[in-house]
Amino acid sequence: MSTSVQGAQSFARSISVLQLIADAEDAVSRASLMKQCGLTRPTLYRIIASLAAEGLIEATAENRYRIGGRVVSLARTALAQNDVRKVAEPFLKRLREATGETVHLAIRTGDELVYIDKIESQEAVRMASTIGTRVAFHSTAVGKGFLSAMSVAKANDLISRINLPAFTQFTTTDRETLRAIVRQADQDGYVCDDQENEIGIVCFGAAICDSVDNPVASVSVSVPLFRLDDARRYSAPLLEAVAAISKRMGYIGAV
Repeated sequence: MSTSVQGAQSFARSISVLQLIADAEDAVSRASLMKQCGLTRPTLYRIIASLAAEGLIEATAENRYRIGGRVVSLARTALAQNDVRKVAEPFLKRLREATGETVHLAIRTGDELVYIDKIESQEAVRMASTIGTRVAFHSTAVGKGFLSAMSVAKANDLISRINLPAFTQFTTTDRETLRAIVRQADQDGYVCDDQENEIGIVCFGAAICDSVDNPVASVSVSVPLFRLDDARRYSAPLLEAVAAISKRMGYIGAV
């Protein structure tokens, strides 16, 4: 039993270091990793050597570290095998054509969401987001849309424990306000993020549900503020898209 626990701890440390490297905007130094991870120098160096040997990270000429080719390959495979992404793709493309704006597909990963697909707007001004970007529940349309499709108990539990940092002056940082927004979104079927995650960007989001009425993903339409039109131009095709995708995922109505 003790061997199993020790192995799990070692694995968790390795994953934590890998995540730090993945989250860094540029290749990161050992000194920077030391400050962030709280591990001893020998332990960190052993983990770095192990990750590099497996191709999960790679060293630059300046002896800094970035994500390796094996992680990229695994990520591509994971995306290719994600059923909701396969099912959603044609509907996301139609949604982009109907609105003319960038469309995102996100799934939950712990207490955050991650974009697993993005259909770019064909306009000159576009979103800077990328597939793999992790986003918060409280500040995004995909997040609040996902929360609105959860059971009240599960949504309240999640809202109670997540951090609510202010990404802009418009971000919802009060838990009761967030709960009220989520309740309204449940009634409307969609939610709006009005520059809460990024200044100058308004997003409309709604959840995709499975056969037992659980949210499995969220879809958003992201619109630069200067191009924003009547909300119905985005909400109507968005609701049509998530309804069609949910149906393909086995959803037959609220249970």
